Amino acid sequence: MHLLIPFAQCLAPESQQAFDALKLPNLNRLLAQLPVATWDKGDENSLSPPHERALASLHGVAPSGHDANATALADGCLPWGAWHAHRAGLVQAGVDEAWAVITPAQWVVQTRHITMTDPAALRLSEADSRVLLALMAPYFLEDGIRLVYDAPTRWLASGEVFRGLATASVDRVAGRPVDGWLPKTAAAKALRRLQQEMQMLLYTQPYSEGRAQSGLPLVNSFWVSGTGVLPLATPDPQTAKIVSPSALRDAAVNEDRAAWAQAWQTIDANECAGALAAIKHTQDVTLTLCGERSAVKFAQGRRSVGTWLQAKYSSLLGLQVSNNVRNQL
Repeated sequence: MHLLIPFAQCLAPESQQAFDALKLPNLNRLLAQLPVATWDKGDENSLSPPHERALASLHGVAPSGHDANATALADGCLPWGAWHAHRAGLVQAGVDEAWAVITPAQWVVQTRHITMTDPAALRLSEADSRVLLALMAPYFLEDGIRLVYDAPTRWLASGEVFRGLATASVDRVAGRPVDGWLPKTAAAKALRRLQQEMQMLLYTQPYSEGRAQSGLPLVNSFWVSGTGVLPLATPDPQTAKIVSPSALRDAAVNEDRAAWAQAWQTIDANECAGALAAIKHTQDVTLTLCGERSAVKFAQGRRSVGTWLQAKYSSLLGLQVSNNVRNQL
């Protein structure tokens, strides 16, 4: 079992303060049995957040570690689109075909910037999403991009424009101004134009009027992420069951600090307790805690990285790691 927790730490001071009163006994007991295995250090401005980098290695999307063949781990080039296409039987591993994930989105124009809301808040049904895709697909095709439905807020796109194009994860952009995360390369110009065209197209569509009358958020743009080609020698995915709760992510994206703290308590009572039970039944357990900058993996039977002073552990987050570790997540 691999318990991978995205947004285990957030940079906002309010989030750090919210943990002062938290009691996470199961997490404490879990960490007491798992020495630190490896770090993945980064920063909050990376296009690929720590939890996606960790999942990429676990699912075989990209080589693990930092070997000479780990080019697919380049920031913003985790080929999730090709991975989903492979799972759907649309492309074979090792086939030199570039894919991307297209996420229907709502862009909100504000005084000084444009913000993208969380796609989950769109409440898109499969039927609505397919209607929307049918409206937009001909315009993409004019630029050599083929769209395929995969899930209500996840379409798959194939096209040469996605080859080598670094793009920001939706989890980096949701709830934030989009400008600092948009790709600025020459290859991305066609996508920027398509985004503008979709804003004009959807503004006048009966589809949008119907959503407005139903009190549903409007869809007026899209986001591109997960770009690239599957590695020619895609590593085998790990066979351990991956458990990755999304409640912390949802609360963090919506800047709901109270919900974030409550989500931690729920995870402690459920997923962390489940990991402890797995250890009790002699199952292998790995825990990866992902912040907005870095991730740290705790595993059984492995030596700790660095020297950890037990007497100096921080109580914040209930994590039995030093303040230095917590502050780098």
